[in-house]
Amino acid sequence: MITRKVFDVQRRIVAHKTVEAWDNAPHVSILVDLDVTPLMANLADVSARAEYVGTRVTINSVMLKIIAEGLKKSPEMNAHVQYSRRTGVGEVMLHDEINIATPFKAACGRMITPVIKGVERMTLLEVCRGMEELKRRVANTHLDILLIEAAQDDTWKRIRKGQVWAVFHRVWANYIGRDRVILPSKQVALAYSKTLAADRITVADLLSATILVSNIGSTMRDLPGSFGLLEIIQPQTVAIGLAAIQKKPLVITDAAGQETIAIRQVLPLTICFDHRAMDFEAVTGFIREVTRLCREDVQP
Repeated sequence: MITRKVFDVQRRIVAHKTVEAWDNAPHVSILVDLDVTPLMANLADVSARAEYVGTRVTINSVMLKIIAEGLKKSPEMNAHVQYSRRTGVGEVMLHDEINIATPFKAACGRMITPVIKGVERMTLLEVCRGMEELKRRVANTHLDILLIEAAQDDTWKRIRKGQVWAVFHRVWANYIGRDRVILPSKQVALAYSKTLAADRITVADLLSATILVSNIGSTMRDLPGSFGLLEIIQPQTVAIGLAAIQKKPLVITDAAGQETIAIRQVLPLTICFDHRAMDFEAVTGFIREVTRLCREDVQP
């Protein structure tokens, strides 16, 4: 027996954006094993500080702060790229503001990727609170309505670019044809429209990212592996993956140059970058800074 399951709105948008990513971006993937033993040892001390009382400090929030600091050393990673296959002409737009898209599970159980904005100017405490605020807003978000609004926004952009025929096919398939989307009822849409924008995720929250950070370690903490590749969501130039922290034997060199083997806590970090926009040299500053910060005390 075969059961036919037509893509819902979320799967259609994920399929569209990921296919677009592989069609356009030549992916390069780098895996870095971060020794986070000192970092993990300090998390409890940070949580105990008076200013953190009532605020949840997670390794995910700490890593977002560390990643933002690393991006300051490699500005090409926090950028958007435009390129024409026809002419071979391209450009990279470097962003001063670091807006990180990071996945959350919506109330319906499906994934959503809202953006925490301006991480470059945040303290660790502000990042932790910002993540809690995103979690609150995600809980109030009707995912189908949000994604339909995002799809409509993308459709209008394509019309303005003259892609009328492609838009016709999209509208027919999604709103008229056999596999059309099942839209929320008018009553549901009306009730949802009364939810303040400040209390839910908006289209702007989805479309303002300068980089993606995906943390499968928070979903499956006993996963003994790492990301191989991630889709670079256009027009972003980089996607970063955080796997689960694992205990591994590492060679440790002390101040005197003596080497020993010790069991350490290792966080596999995967960097995927768009080879059109940069070469490996552009990410070395990021790797060095993130590695250094993982070895030091957590700062407020």
